Amino acid sequence: MKAELSVEQQCLSLSGDWDSQQVALKWNELLTCQAQELDLAKLKRIDSAGIAAIITALKPEPSKRLLIKQCPEQAKLLFKLYELDSLLHFED
Repeated sequence: MKAELSVEQQCLSLSGDWDSQQVALKWNELLTCQAQELDLAKLKRIDSAGIAAIITALKPEPSKRLLIKQCPEQAKLLFKLYELDSLLHFED
C-alpha cells in the first residue's frame, strides 16, 4: 500500500506502508514537515527505515518530545526496540 502523509495544525499523519521504498519516495516531503505530533491511526506497517525517517525529519529531543497518537502495536514495538522512549510520548 502506498505511503501518504499530511500535516494539519502541527500534527503529521502517516498512512499506508512506510518501508524503505516509500520513505525514499516521500523523503523530501517528510523533511519539510514542521510537526510536534504524529498520528499513526491509518498506518498499516512501518519498518526501520520508516522509524529512522520520522526521527531524522522531525528531530525530537528529550526536552521537546514528539507526541505519538493512535500508535499501532507493531510501530510501538519498533520505537521501543530502538530505545526512542526519551524522544517520544505516547498518547493513550
